[in-house]
Order: sequence, then structure tokens, then C-alpha cells
Amino acid sequence: MHPILVTSLDGLSRNSAAFSLAGRSSGTPVVLHDLLDAGVVVRRVHGADRLVERESMVLEHGCLSCTVRFDLAPMLLQLAEDGATRVIVGLPPGTTAEDAIEGLRTVAPRAFTVDTIALTVRLEDLEDQLWDHHTLFESGYTAMPEDSRTPGEFLIGEFLFADTVVTITNDHLPSDPTLWDRGLHLIGEVAPHATIVHVGGNVDPDGAARPLGARSAVTALGMHDLAGAHARSLPGTILAPATSPWSTGSPDRSIPNASAPPLAPSRRAAASSAGTSGSREWTRASRCTGWARGSPSAPKGPGTRVRGTASGVRVRTWPSPATTSTTTS
Repeated sequence: MHPILVTSLDGLSRNSAAFSLAGRSSGTPVVLHDLLDAGVVVRRVHGADRLVERESMVLEHGCLSCTVRFDLAPMLLQLAEDGATRVIVGLPPGTTAEDAIEGLRTVAPRAFTVDTIALTVRLEDLEDQLWDHHTLFESGYTAMPEDSRTPGEFLIGEFLFADTVVTITNDHLPSDPTLWDRGLHLIGEVAPHATIVHVGGNVDPDGAARPLGARSAVTALGMHDLAGAHARSLPGTILAPATSPWSTGSPDRSIPNASAPPLAPSRRAAASSAGTSGSREWTRASRCTGWARGSPSAPKGPGTRVRGTASGVRVRTWPSPATTSTTTS
């Protein structure tokens, strides 16, 4: 079976993308999973534009990975036995595509060949979601209080792992061409490898308005490559946009800045200013995308330094035993 995995922060965006992708091939079933309170899993199967099955079950250990192993995988195997060769899978909000693939491979190592991993976003919301400091549970994206991930952590991980980004709009929310364009540029910076597909929008790429509810034809999707997805997700991997950041007109851009010896806080500040001196484009950027490799530290007060030991939104810090270099982007 050849599934297309649709991952997202929220169920509405996921549903819109899943049904639009299913429209590319008539008769392709759509399987949607949601994890609710108290470990309740709700599964809906759609075929031929109608709901053909709705089931719910309670998992003893209600978590996103158990949902994949104990409900999604058996459902897909049943569809394969019934003759389905392709399926659109809407993962529970907050479920990473990597965990879903691992769960499917654990249950049936040779039964599934994932064609595409599509991350679904609403461009107007993207920047706020990236910088949301609440957890997925606190922001209402998952029903798991112990889930300590932030929306930004989830999105950055999915941007790196996915091969396709599906942009959707919500007909119940006003569109904003400025935020739409800014979100599109953000995707170009954090996921330059991804194929971007616009579906169901009321804003064209040039910012012109379209009637609400209009549906555009889904273009070709990206192709999933597990080795490539893992390589992009490795700490220290920096994805540089193919085009020059200075020619896009975007307020968001990634600027590599590398130094062979470890940098003290004062030297790092000097290197950063030297790397961006004379650039009005950079100073206009209100926020920047960053990766750090090495053991960076920052002055907190007289005689006090803070060493980076944790991950944050768009800033990932970790020790690198293989090299003493520090790389930022």
C-alpha cells in the first residue's frame, strides 16, 4: 500500500488538505484519526466523498504513537486486503510523520511504501505558531497534558522531515495577503527543499483575492525519501535556500556565519555584527532563523555565563564531540 501522510497542528487544516489531495485520484480513501481526552481515539474513513466508517476506541495508554500502532496500522492493513492501493492518512494533530512511519514499520515492515509526507499549514498563522511559547496541550493542539513540545518545535521538525508543504485557508477566518506572503517566505527559509502546494485558498500567490471556498487544482507532490528526511533532520544540518536571500525581498532570511575556533560571547557578537554589517535587509528582520553547533555561551551578568543545553523555537543547540567549530545560521 502507498499512503500519503498528512501531518498538521490542527484537525481542520489536516482535513482540508487530506480531502483536496484525495481529489487528485478518484476513489482514494481518506482515513482521519483524532486522539481525544482520556485516551479516546476516533477514526473516520471516507470514500467516494462520503463517510463510510466511524469508530472510537479507548487505548489503555492513550498516546499518539499507540494510536498509530494499535489503530491506524490495522486499519490500513484492512484497506489493503479490501483492494486499496493508495490512501490519504490524516494523522492526529501533533503526531510527527517520523513517529507514524516508525509505528507502521513496527507493525508491518514491508506492507507500506510512503509516497509523500505533507505538512499542512495556514500561512497567516505560521509565524505566530512558530513563536508560541505554550505547549501543544496548553495551546489546544493535543489532548495530552504531558506533551511538553511547543508548536514551533513540532513545526520545525516536520518542515525538515516532510517533502511537501500544503498551504490551506480557513473560510471562517479573514485572509491577510501580507501575512500570507510572509508565511510563504518563512517556508522558503526553513524548508527550501519542500514542494509547496496551495489548495483551497482565497488568496493567490500574488496576493489577489479569490472567492471563498474556491479550490485550485493540486499540483505534483514531493516524493518521500526516508534517508533524505533523516539527513535533513540531523543536528548540524543547515538547509540553505537555493536563491540568494538578498534577492527575494523577504524580511526573513538565513545567514550562515561560521568560525573555526570556539567563540567567546564577545567574539561571537563581533562576528555576528561583522557578518551583517552594512545590511539594512537584516536589520529590518524582526526575527531570525538560527541553528547553533558547538557549546555556545552567553553573558547573563557580571561573572556569569549561560551555556546552551536545550532546544528552542528555531534555535537548536547541542554539543558536538566530533568538532570544536561553532556554526550559526
